[in-house]
Amino acid sequence: MVEIRLDAEEENINVVEANLAFSNEILEVKDFSSGNSILTLWVEKPVFSNREGKISFIGGIPGSYSGKNGILGKIAFRVREVKTEETAEVNFLDSSKVLLSDQKGTQANLSVKRATFKILPEISTIIKEEWEEELQKDKVPPEPFKIEISQDPSVFDGKYFIVFSTTDKQSGVDHYQVKEGKRDWKTAESPYLLENQSLGEEIKVRAVDKAGNERIQMIKFEVRKAERKIGWKNILPWIILIVIGVGIILRIIKSRNRRKTLRETETKF
Repeated sequence: MVEIRLDAEEENINVVEANLAFSNEILEVKDFSSGNSILTLWVEKPVFSNREGKISFIGGIPGSYSGKNGILGKIAFRVREVKTEETAEVNFLDSSKVLLSDQKGTQANLSVKRATFKILPEISTIIKEEWEEELQKDKVPPEPFKIEISQDPSVFDGKYFIVFSTTDKQSGVDHYQVKEGKRDWKTAESPYLLENQSLGEEIKVRAVDKAGNERIQMIKFEVRKAERKIGWKNILPWIILIVIGVGIILRIIKSRNRRKTLRETETKF
């Protein structure tokens, strides 16, 4: 397990973009854990390529971070079998950057340290599966979270969608799933476009961590029904006034017709 940490050097940081390269002829990424990470808003979730030997992610910090030893994430490496002593490295690429929390997105001065490992042939016979041990110890589900229903002309063509996010302090969140009413569970990302735009069904979101622990949150928001109820309350007085008005007009017309009929009768006599 290799930890990626941040020393803010007393500056207020709110965005981190990390791009790393590793010795892929010796090391192989098995997984990435966001457990205990100071990054809780993932602009781009961690992705890795063992073929290219690269890892990248972009994360944000609500408010800011000014600490000395904040964990950004943990990389679970598997050591490939070697016949002689080898040296493996994990380096930050020049494209990595840290932004200050100054509402301007100012890029902070960044200095980085590489990680260097000596890999010995005999290690492969006694190596511990640290990542597997961490997963076995993790019995705690992700943190409770809220589901918010929203609508924005600039998102999904103005259709209703939900927003959700949580953290997991042990192994990190692996994925989310969404279930609308009696539909099947679907793997999802936030924001998520709802299939049922009438919002008359129960919506569930399941957060699953790397160890398989899960937490399910639920929401039901019948916006269309609410709109109809509110509409009738507003319209009913107008309907009553219109009915009364129509009744008065009809009476006036009948009254005029009676007078006209009487005048015609008098003329004949």
